[in-house]
Order: sequence, then structure tokens, then C-alpha cells
Amino acid sequence: MLLQRISDDWTKKVLSYTESLTEDRIDEVLIGFLKDFKEGSLEVKGWPRFMSPYTVSKAALNAYTRLLAKKHPSFLINYVCPGFVKTDINSNTGILSIEEGAASPIRLPLLSNDGPSCLFFDRSEVSPF
Repeated sequence: MLLQRISDDWTKKVLSYTESLTEDRIDEVLIGFLKDFKEGSLEVKGWPRFMSPYTVSKAALNAYTRLLAKKHPSFLINYVCPGFVKTDINSNTGILSIEEGAASPIRLPLLSNDGPSCLFFDRSEVSPF
């Protein structure tokens, strides 16, 4: 979902779930983003136009979560988007209450030991990254 907002093919490839995903490659993306941000060249380089730092940091965090799940297969490691929740970050323009937004993140740690791992949940539904 967040990778769809990034038009730079190299970044999408690095942050996608592949065997070549490493901490160093995630760092490389973030260092490149910071450089382009400081130079004022985000749009020219294909970074998201809206809320760039949030979008890129969230995509990197999701990639790191997948990396952790791969490194630690005995743990259930998933990541979740709670939905468009009314919070200060969006000036309370979200459509979900705090309670509705909290339901999915709270549900994941309560999964049974044979539950899914290395998945992205959009609220309670499995979604492609």
C-alpha cells in the first residue's frame, strides 16, 4: 500500500519482500531519502509528494518488520495499518474512532501460536504490501 505512493522503481525494489532485503539496503533507502530531502529534490527523484517523511519511514519500518519475521521464524511477526483513525496527525479528520483503530493492532498479539507471520494487515484483512 505505501509502496504504491513511491514512484521510484529502485526504492520499491529494495523495500519489497525479496531474498535480498537487508538492514543495509533499508538504510541505503533512508539515507538516499534524507539526502534528497535536504537537497529539495524529493519530487524530481520520485519520492511521495504528500507526507513524504511519514510514507517513506512507514514503508521502511514495514520492510524491517518483514526482515525480522524472516530472521526469527519461531516468532509471529506481522504489521498492521489501523485505518484512517481520528488523531492529531490528521487533525482528527479520520473516519475511525481511536477504539476502532486500536482493534486490529490489539488483535495481532493475541493470535494463537500457529497464527500467521510476516503478513501485512489492513485493519483485520491481509493485504499486499
